Amino acid sequence: MEQPVIIRFRWTEEDLIQAYRYHFRHICRPAFRFALHILFSVLLVGGIFMLVISGPAGKAPLPVSLAFLYAGIYWFAIRPFVRRWMLRRQFSKRPDRDIELEWQVDAYKICTQSPLGHAELGWKAFTKIVRTPKGIMVYPNDQIYHWLPRRGFTGDAEFERFFELAKSKIQRHYDVA
Repeated sequence: MEQPVIIRFRWTEEDLIQAYRYHFRHICRPAFRFALHILFSVLLVGGIFMLVISGPAGKAPLPVSLAFLYAGIYWFAIRPFVRRWMLRRQFSKRPDRDIELEWQVDAYKICTQSPLGHAELGWKAFTKIVRTPKGIMVYPNDQIYHWLPRRGFTGDAEFERFFELAKSKIQRHYDVA
């Protein structure tokens, strides 16, 4: 019988931020993300252009040009910080913040334990798995995921062994860069 894969880590706010980022990259397709960046770039450039051409005569409506300018600045400069702030605030209210988690995974079951409780699950409890450069997300459904950071594995070989085992047990599997 093969040894189980053991994943041990402390659940931190940086884990939550990183997991959320990769979850968003997984659910929001690259073409849509690219289109959003193009849209907000056009708004930013349009706002600047409207301010420049209006000059002292005020040919372009000032509120509209300022709104375009603000939307572009918000998307590129402010939104990443607001999102991190919101996630950190949510994390500070969670009962599982900064606790040690351990997952033991073998071909038949997955056992998780922490100071808050323990569980034993079959592979059929998960609908998909997503591999990222920094960890793996296992999804019981499309909205909820469990983040297993790469640093929790004993090495790259264990990380790959877990992913290959999960791929053989879970039908939907994805890679996110």
